[in-house]
Amino acid sequence: MARAHDREDAIGFGMRLQVICRENEADAWEAADQLVRHATERQKQEMKTLYNRSEANQRVQQLARDYGDLLMPHLWTGITKVRPGAGIAVVGDPAQCAATLQQFIDAGCHSFCLSGYLHDEEAERFGRLIRPILAANNRGRLVA
Repeated sequence: MARAHDREDAIGFGMRLQVICRENEADAWEAADQLVRHATERQKQEMKTLYNRSEANQRVQQLARDYGDLLMPHLWTGITKVRPGAGIAVVGDPAQCAATLQQFIDAGCHSFCLSGYLHDEEAERFGRLIRPILAANNRGRLVA
């Protein structure tokens, strides 16, 4: 849309996502499940009510209600059960995570704010397992 108005270099968008990547898909889903497995019904209810004034949180909660735990095959809303805000996670093996992020890059996403649990461990996995795939697929497009 921005291109139609000669503003493609002036307008862009970024995304805030969690990443849960493991060497194989089964381990990634197990790690995702571990994040929410022991949440009590009270904790789940608090996520729906304590942060209900946040537009961003309302939108993520609505996506989870409309689509369930999976927005796409590797885009999981399950973390919204226990966490406000950025409650959508890319879950899978390195190729699956890279392919999911690539869809957003191809749609024009120019920046990401990615995190995970534990932050340092997930950042290390991202740098070692996912970033090389994205770098190879986006030569000249990635700056960091």
